[in-house]
Amino acid sequence: MVPTVNEFSEISEVTVVESVEALFRAHYARLVRALTLASGSSEAAADAVQEAFVKAHLHWRRIQHYEDPVGWIRRVAINRLRDDQRRLGRKQRATERLVADQRPQPMQWSDGADAAAMLAALPRQQRLTIALFYVDGLSVAEVAAALELSEGAVKFHLHQGRERLRGAFAKGDR
Repeated sequence: MVPTVNEFSEISEVTVVESVEALFRAHYARLVRALTLASGSSEAAADAVQEAFVKAHLHWRRIQHYEDPVGWIRRVAINRLRDDQRRLGRKQRATERLVADQRPQPMQWSDGADAAAMLAALPRQQRLTIALFYVDGLSVAEVAAALELSEGAVKFHLHQGRERLRGAFAKGDR
């Protein structure tokens, strides 16, 4: 049976929506379900759809004349989900770079000797003062404050540590 013109006109009836609230009640749940399947997160989908409806409300005078206001809202919500995914990707890559930058790099003297092994052989106070002074770049006063020592004690530990390291280099103890 071939559909008549009346059947087509019934099929193609357009419902005019007078307010964003009516549009929200009619389409919110369906849009959230569809975007949840697309994004894998019901929270992200709900946030995106809600933000899209807020934008629709702000621009309703213009949007209400669109042929498909729900399509516009859907597109805004999809764009929000894409933006969120891109933002998460950038955040993850930045975090990975920061973690990689914070990994201790092997320390070597200019002749290739393992600095960490030589420093590990020093007594604790000497190792700490040398690390804070030379590696972290703190002043004698700052090292003293960090270790709760007098500046004289810091200078003593730095001197003793340097002497031991010189001795290790002179002996070839690597």
